[in-house]
Formats: sequence, C-alpha cells, structure tokens
Amino acid sequence: MRIVISIVCCLVAAAGESPRVPTYPELLAMPAMARTAALLDLREADDLAALDALRFTASGAAEARRTRGEAPLSPGCQQPDEFDVESQLRLARLAPNGASFAEAMRRYMALTTRLDGKLATARATDEWRRQFPALKTWHREWQEAHDSRVRELLRRTLGGQAIRSALARARNPIANMPAAAPGSKRAIVRIGNELALAAYREYVFNLMCIDDESNLNWFKVQIAQIGWFGKREYGWAADRAAVLFAQHADADPDFQAQIARALEPRLETGDTDPENFAYLVDRVAVRAGRPQRFGTQVECVDGRWIAPEIEARETLDERRDRVNLVAYDIQVARMAGMCND
Repeated sequence: MRIVISIVCCLVAAAGESPRVPTYPELLAMPAMARTAALLDLREADDLAALDALRFTASGAAEARRTRGEAPLSPGCQQPDEFDVESQLRLARLAPNGASFAEAMRRYMALTTRLDGKLATARATDEWRRQFPALKTWHREWQEAHDSRVRELLRRTLGGQAIRSALARARNPIANMPAAAPGSKRAIVRIGNELALAAYREYVFNLMCIDDESNLNWFKVQIAQIGWFGKREYGWAADRAAVLFAQHADADPDFQAQIARALEPRLETGDTDPENFAYLVDRVAVRAGRPQRFGTQVECVDGRWIAPEIEARETLDERRDRVNLVAYDIQVARMAGMCND
C-alpha cells in the first residue's frame, strides 16, 4: 500500500549546478518519497530533457519485458512499479514548475492510497459491498453461490467491477480531491488538481488492464473445460459475469469473436442472456471495423452520443426488440445526461 506523502519545501540545487539524474533502474528501486524528491530536483532545475530521456527509457524497458513474455502483455499495460515511475515522470514533465508537481503528487498519492486501501480491505475481508456499495447485487450472488468455479468467477467479477466503479467516480475532481495543503496558492492547487485527477484516471485504467488480463487467462482455462457458464447449469449471474469477461477480453479479439459465435445458438435455448449477447456481438464488430448489429456501442463526442456505423438502420429496433433492448432513440435519450465531457 502506498504511503501518502506531504511534500514541503525542498532545497534547490546550488546556482550553476545541476542535480544528478538518476537512472531508470535507480528510480524503480527508490521508495516513493525519495523518487519524488529526485524528480522534484529535476523539475526545479527545468531539466526537461532528463525527464524525457527517463520516460523514453521506461517505455523501452516495459516493451522489453513484454517481449520476454512477462505479464502484463497487453499493450500499454504496466506492472505496478513500472506505472509508479512512469506516472511520476509524466507528472513532473507536465507540471509547469516544482510547486505544481509537488501539489499534484500529494493529491495523486492521496487518491491512489485511498483506493488501494479500499481494494485491499475488500479482498481481505470479502466485504465488497461495504467498500463499494454499487456491488450489492454481485456481492449477494457471490455469497449465495455454491459451485467453486462460479464462486471464483464472481469473486473476480467483484474485483473488476470495484475498479470500474472507482473509475466512474474519478469523473468528479472536486468530490474526489483531498483538501488543499495549507499555504498553497490557488493556481498551484488548480493545476495540481487537474494533473492529479488525470494521473489517477490512468492509474485506475492500469489497474483495470492488469485485472482484465489476469481474468482472461483464468477464463480461457474455464471455457476450455466447460464450454460456457450457461444459465441453466450455473445460473444467470454466472452467465452475465462470463459475458462481461468476454467483453473485457480486448487483448484477444479472436477469443472474443469465438465466444460471440459460440453463444448465438444458446439464445434459442435460453442458455445465455440476449441483451448481454448483443453488447458482446457489437463490441466484436466495432473492434473489427464492421457495422454493429444492435447499436449498443456509443461514444460521447462534443456532448452528443455517437454510434459507429450500424447495419440496416431501418430494421435496427426490430433486432433490438428480439434481444430485449429498448428502441435505439429511447436508449440515447436515457443516456443524455451522462454525456457531459
């Protein structure tokens, strides 16, 4: 678990002297406070070239690790220590001065420490609902499950949904930011807020990436053994969780497509949820550059929901009705207030 740090005034290098630039392996080995102090020295000295060089080295080291076959293998997904270094380097590079970097780091570490604590407590106590109230239904289904395979599926679902709920809450910078440090100037606080929130979102995305890759590796083994977590044998919650795992398997689009093809016959027998199936089919289509069938995949652009190309738009609502989805225009209207970015 991270230690929340409070950065106060640091000595600037003597006039005419440049701070020593640590190597990337040295940064990896440093405790959080020592690493921040070293990068603060570089930021105060305006040694942006050194920060850029360290970021380039960090990127190359992560790519070399993936080439060696060391997890996580998903592009852009980093090990926790790699991400810690890269995020601090990015904050130091983006901050306009040392004071803004120090403020951003204080707030960023407060946010990540709080989330780490909630996740650690939930995993240690299985009190997912207490730490993440939005997981009420998933937590109840996990508690009531008896099959060991289903329990593990739902336990992993709880972890993944907890991370995603943290990402949803990260949209509100005011609600999630700790109080400003005493004596901080307003401009420094504002810049620190913005930088910290952006870094925190990246942090949660990286947690999600690591979690999704771990779940995918486990999930593939289960599917090879049982075929599917069908509703009739394993229950609706297992089927729904399994479709979520498939939806989050973006690191392996061929596997996603394989699952989508395998699920279609199960619609006729009621062995999988048609609505969840529709979301998976559309996700596979969009990622492959094809028109989506049900219009479930939309994105917020300039305050409006935009859907990638949809096949046979004139019969879209008929297809949506067959998989228990409301009419497309109704769906978009319901989501209108959620497109404010």
